[in-house]
Amino acid sequence: MKLIMMILLLLSGVMSRGQEPEGFRIIGNLGGSLGGRLFLVVSTEKGLEDLGETDMEAGKFEFTGKVNGLTLAYILTEERQPIATLMLENRIFTLQSGATGIEIYGGEQQQIWNQFEAVTRDISRRQMQMEQQIKAAYSAQNQLQLQALQSEFEQYASEAQKKQEDLLRSYKDAPAAACFVATAMGQLDYKGLSELFGMLGEPASASFFGGAVKQRLAELRRLEVGGTAPDFRAATLNGDTVSLYGTEAKLKLLDFWASWCGACRQANPHVRKIYAKYHGAGLEIIGVSLDQQKQAWAKAIRDDKLTWVQVSDLGGWKSRLASLYNVKAVPCTYLLDENNRVVAKNLRGKELQKKIAEMLGD
Repeated sequence: MKLIMMILLLLSGVMSRGQEPEGFRIIGNLGGSLGGRLFLVVSTEKGLEDLGETDMEAGKFEFTGKVNGLTLAYILTEERQPIATLMLENRIFTLQSGATGIEIYGGEQQQIWNQFEAVTRDISRRQMQMEQQIKAAYSAQNQLQLQALQSEFEQYASEAQKKQEDLLRSYKDAPAAACFVATAMGQLDYKGLSELFGMLGEPASASFFGGAVKQRLAELRRLEVGGTAPDFRAATLNGDTVSLYGTEAKLKLLDFWASWCGACRQANPHVRKIYAKYHGAGLEIIGVSLDQQKQAWAKAIRDDKLTWVQVSDLGGWKSRLASLYNVKAVPCTYLLDENNRVVAKNLRGKELQKKIAEMLGD
């Protein structure tokens, strides 16, 4: 009898292994009369890559295929708008309409990811609601309501952040937790990203997503005081090319600004005085504009009498230079020594002049 039971158990194990899916199957049933072409794309080290496409008819669709391990995937419309995010692996996933959006059922990592996404979705929904309220209060010039709404949103965002951090602690070893940190890293500075990454356990840190975060941390570390700023080449108004490392100076100021930035334009007269006083002592300034229109950029340079080097790729907020230096707001400054090491960040006005005087002598 024992031998028969052992054989049955062995056969059961073989059958179970044989029934494991060789690939994935994504079954969607969103209801209604929804239709159109859908695309399945995956996030790789090289960026987004297409994995498949299908037609949705009456809210129903299906994708099949195979992936090499857990990966982040998106289902996009023909207009490339995302409708679902999956922690894709070789198993069956089902998608259906729910009270707050599309509900996704799949593996353990998907269920963990759903919890992170629920908090993020809730923040976005609340932000959209409050933006409408803020616009109404601004139109009515109701300063008290504007301040109250700002305070309310800050409190709400703080509570949401705590929920996300609680989830990170609960699922610190899960690759889905590392994926959440990876998707948020584009909005974080070195300190903020380090804190989130520090909450992850070793299995999550060692995952593909953890590796992406480590790479981003290394890039951001270069922008911290003591780090060596990355080199770049960019065009001036007349089409000449300027490089950071090719600019020789005892002290270099990278000044990120834009013609449409009121605070930048207000700061320019003071920067002009600093340049006049310290250029002869070894200060060089490279203004990096986030403008998109060359004429507006040129006019601002003329109007503000900016005589130092000015460059731009006219990419606006999508500028590769802004991305390279993690610029999230302007004005933004980086002060570098002659070896391109960062000695100070985001100094303006008297604080900027004081640091320059300290480095070059008054």
